[in-house]
Amino acid sequence: MPKMKKGVVGSRFEGVVRVEGLAGPATRRTWLGRPLGERVEWAFLEAGIPFVGDKQPAEDLGRFLVRADVVVTKDALLAFSELTDGEDIRFVSSGRLGNFISDLAFGDDDPWLVFLAPGGPVTAERMATARPVVLDPKERLIEFQLSEAHHGASAVELPISDRLVMPTWHWSQLLWANLLGLGPFLWRGLIGKNIIEVAVKASAAAVRAGSFRAHRIGAKLGRKGKGCRIHPSAVVEGCWLGDDVQIGANAVVRGCILGNGAAVEDLAMVEFSVLDAGARVQRQAMVKFSTLGVGSAVGGLMQLSVLDQHAALKRTGVLMDVSFGQGVSVMANGQRFPAPLAMLGCCIGERSTVGAGVAIAAGRCIPPNLQVVCGPASMVTRIPENLEGLVVVSEGSLAPL
Repeated sequence: MPKMKKGVVGSRFEGVVRVEGLAGPATRRTWLGRPLGERVEWAFLEAGIPFVGDKQPAEDLGRFLVRADVVVTKDALLAFSELTDGEDIRFVSSGRLGNFISDLAFGDDDPWLVFLAPGGPVTAERMATARPVVLDPKERLIEFQLSEAHHGASAVELPISDRLVMPTWHWSQLLWANLLGLGPFLWRGLIGKNIIEVAVKASAAAVRAGSFRAHRIGAKLGRKGKGCRIHPSAVVEGCWLGDDVQIGANAVVRGCILGNGAAVEDLAMVEFSVLDAGARVQRQAMVKFSTLGVGSAVGGLMQLSVLDQHAALKRTGVLMDVSFGQGVSVMANGQRFPAPLAMLGCCIGERSTVGAGVAIAAGRCIPPNLQVVCGPASMVTRIPENLEGLVVVSEGSLAPL
């Protein structure tokens, strides 16, 4: 733990944006396998900034303030602290990463991360009028191959950075906060935090991989918690596993964070996803680029999607992520916005279940506490408000059963 900086303190403030798609306070949502509030507090402490949470910081101290729904990394805090010069400032990102997050902000231009100089109270007006300072994201571009028939492009470049600051009040923002933070978190968490640990782990991984290429070395890195049970035929590459994780026969798990008690059953595939405690991917299911909340379960197919806590996607259920060349849009604050990269899956609300044979069109969000069953049609494109209990798919819409 670094030495704490004197004369400054970190704190959290509540925003005025509307929370969409996920239950409970933002600080309890899953970010990189732990509650968001806990991860943010760790980031402040690792940056050497004492953190007082929701308490009002003393006026005689310099105050780093982060909005309650905003994720922030240690590297972003360290870089931002170097820009402080005795006046009020607020964070502004730049580069490809900044443009990507700006598209995801859905018009949210309120302060996310602010430094207030000593003296005077913390007020919304003071934060809003703080001088904007641009933070260099030090980004790297990672190329992903795509299906040109479905996406209209053969590849896309995604910006990755250790200096991540972004909101999560919308379910799609929480998804991308996990995806953008996953690579840097896994690399640092699996390769080590000091030069000796890095050298030992990298050398051992290179021997196992029979190669010095970074992606092959990364595949051979891994962290396994206590009580994990992994079948000898399973493929587990570049993953961070909590305690009591179970991975079944011939399952494939790559580039993932699996929380305590998470399970991946026989023949299932999970890639580049975050599973919270007790989440379960059932036999032959497929989960890619997604997040699963506490106690959720997947038996079907999902990509670029979010399951809130105790939500379920039953076998043969599908959460779609493209609109076959038309692009995907999403509702936020009562308006429709295009999804970044023209791709986005779905959100299944807390304790809701999508039944067998039901397909949810890309960009949709199923409200909490619904049980969706297949009816005369299977594709859901419209979701009326004020639904409760058991609903059926009829003519592309959900309707009371």
